[in-house]
Formats: sequence, structure tokens, C-alpha cells
Amino acid sequence: MEPTPNNNEPIISDEELKIPSAATKNSPSKETHLIALLGILIVVLILILAGLYLWNTTLTTTREVAPVNDATRPTAEENNEPESTTAEAEVETMNTMSSSNSLEAIEADLEATSLDSLDTELTTIENELEAVE
Repeated sequence: MEPTPNNNEPIISDEELKIPSAATKNSPSKETHLIALLGILIVVLILILAGLYLWNTTLTTTREVAPVNDATRPTAEENNEPESTTAEAEVETMNTMSSSNSLEAIEADLEATSLDSLDTELTTIENELEAVE
């Protein structure tokens, strides 16, 4: 017996042989693109508004300065620094200077100013700073 050839040709209907039209393609429609674009625009708008709000709040907030607690500050009597009495004396002599702006008055004030003790005061301050270190 001779084997018979197996002719299993595929059977394709006429509808399957037609070229698909644009309406039958599985591509997204214009409405889908429009909805996606609208969603992106809404998200960007919300981010911009949130950024403007945060920027405005940082510009308008005022930082409160903590009040100075005067109870912790020493008074002039409690302050035993050696330069405080000299500083007070120098301020008193500065207040006795002439308020005139004539050359003679300014020269008289300059001559009355004693700068001789300035070097000793600076060395005293340097010694105190070196002692702290």
C-alpha cells in the first residue's frame, strides 16, 4: 500500500483575507491622547500651585527673636571685670568733650585725650585671653 500524500491545506475564509481598515485597528483613539494630555496638564498645574504656595509662605513668615533673659545677665555691681571701671571713667571723660566743630575745640579735645594707657590696657586684655586658652 502506498501512502497517500497528506494535503492539509489551511482553510481561510474570505473575511480573514480582507485588509483591515483603520477603524478595526487596535490603535488608541484621539480621545485617549486627549485624556492623557489633560491629566498631565492637571498634575503640572497642581505642582506649580503647590510650589507658589510654599514660596509665598517662606517669604511671609517672620522669624521670632527669642527675648533676652535679663535675669541671667549680671548687673554692673555683679560684674567684676577690671576693665569695666576704666571703661566707665573713659565714657565719662568722652562726654565732657566739646560739642563744637571748630578746629580749636577739636585740637583741644585731642590734646586732652590720653592714649598713654592704651598699650597697657591692650597687654592686659591679651594676658587675660592667653590665660583662658
